[in-house]
Amino acid sequence: MEIIAMILVAISAFVATNIDDLFVLMLFFAAGKHEKNSIVIGQYLGFLSLVLISSTAYFLQFIVPSYFISLLGIFPVLIGFKKLLDVKNHENMEREGPALKNDSSSGSWRNVFQVAVVTFTNGGDNLGVYAPLFAGMETGQILIVSMLFMVMVGIWCILASLMVGNRFLGNKIDKYGHIILPFVLIALGFMILAGGIMEFL
Repeated sequence: MEIIAMILVAISAFVATNIDDLFVLMLFFAAGKHEKNSIVIGQYLGFLSLVLISSTAYFLQFIVPSYFISLLGIFPVLIGFKKLLDVKNHENMEREGPALKNDSSSGSWRNVFQVAVVTFTNGGDNLGVYAPLFAGMETGQILIVSMLFMVMVGIWCILASLMVGNRFLGNKIDKYGHIILPFVLIALGFMILAGGIMEFL
């Protein structure tokens, strides 16, 4: 019974803190420059960083102020502005396509980094929920919940990909997603920064 309760708590905590990530994931999947593998790897790396920090929250809270992580909100803002430039040059994307493919390796890792950074910096609410959750658990329980979180990340990626693949919803996202994504990232970054400033004050 305790295991079932732990599973329900883990799923509830994940869903409650990652609804916004699902939308951002959909936009990443809809963006032509982001390969699915890059998105999935980036999502796992970013989320794994959140889990690792949360699992050491009891000790971390005495070293790093919680609002300090919010300063990293500048990265989604910078990535968003970079993607705005991509939108501006959207008419040249087909002509630049072959050149991008020749450097697919570096481009792929750049996409992984972007997704990981956005996932991590958008994790303020994740840290706020996971840290106290882990603080009251034993090592074995933390491992179980962390594994459940990793499974949920995979489900989230599949769900986002399926939603983008939906004929009606997918067409809309495919048509406007690359335009919406920069503004979502910029707004997300500013909200993260604002949350850190409010906590500091």
